[in-house]
Amino acid sequence: MTLKRPLFMQPVAGDPDIPYSGLDSRALLTRLFHQEGIVSPDAVFGALRVSQRGAGANMSVDVAPGACVIQGDDVTGQGMYLCECDAVVNVPVPAPPASGTRTHRVIARVRDKLHNPAWTTYDWTIELLPDTGTGTPAIPPSALALGRVPVSAGQSSITSVLDDRFDAGLISSKPDLVSSDTGRPPNPWDGQLITRTDRGLLELAIGGSWYEIPRRDGGGVDWTPYSPVLTAATTNPTLGAGSALAGSYYKLGRSCDFELQLTVGSGWAGGTGQYSFSLPFPAAASGRAQFVSCKLFDSTAGGSQHWLGIGSIASGGTTASLLVPIGTADGSLRGVSNNQPFTWATSDTINVWGTYRTAS
Repeated sequence: MTLKRPLFMQPVAGDPDIPYSGLDSRALLTRLFHQEGIVSPDAVFGALRVSQRGAGANMSVDVAPGACVIQGDDVTGQGMYLCECDAVVNVPVPAPPASGTRTHRVIARVRDKLHNPAWTTYDWTIELLPDTGTGTPAIPPSALALGRVPVSAGQSSITSVLDDRFDAGLISSKPDLVSSDTGRPPNPWDGQLITRTDRGLLELAIGGSWYEIPRRDGGGVDWTPYSPVLTAATTNPTLGAGSALAGSYYKLGRSCDFELQLTVGSGWAGGTGQYSFSLPFPAAASGRAQFVSCKLFDSTAGGSQHWLGIGSIASGGTTASLLVPIGTADGSLRGVSNNQPFTWATSDTINVWGTYRTAS
């Protein structure tokens, strides 16, 4: 077992100096950050972002000022380097190819002669690795990807940049404050949190996507629209002119709230057989049916009529099949169809809503 000397110890007068190496200092950064990357929260606000030249588009890109930490990969235990730039760096881009598209890579790279004798300096650079026709170059050791620049034949200036930056992220740090979807950190790590000041909640990154963490008393985005499909057991209906069918849902874990409405128009053709509406997500294959609510509105009946019923969801099913009490003394349910419990006409409606358990 080796007990390393604690950092920043200072000898009393007369004692010999206490030496610390660059490895010792860089070990501190390794313990402070989750990974190499842009120093948080700078990725949100544009640090080291690669973009079209600010002084006028041409065959070059600008890299914004900022800071990053880069993991040294030349030797084992090399540690992380803190690299800072206080001004815009302009990087030339190679001329367009004769045909096709080439995608160049922009990187930040540490050059430490002590750990890589190929270097003659002790510094870091912002540079472009050209695609010479064999594809986008790989990220070399002791380097951090900042962006990719696609260039196509005939192109006279840079029009597109792909952002490869990601946050280094202080361990146990406060989540970034973000006020819009576009303000989210690019390329987040799994488990990264941000505070949405516009929605009053936290968001969690998993697999490159952001998910809301709901909270009591609201916050968050509105329900997500979806396009339900109406089918029938024998012949599917045709919505036709004037008809409208739309729905929305809110999914939390494996529970989904949803609603939909069908309004019949003049071009309606009712098909034949029991009606079913598609769900936003497949239901759980639990071996048990699930049930939601439905309401039918007959606008042509005297004074109009409302019918209440249910939507039956089979185990593992993808639709809700509608049933209402139709002409039975005992109140038992029958399937809703083109002519049950009435023949559908313009301005009639079907509403379906409820909560069900989803498959995933």
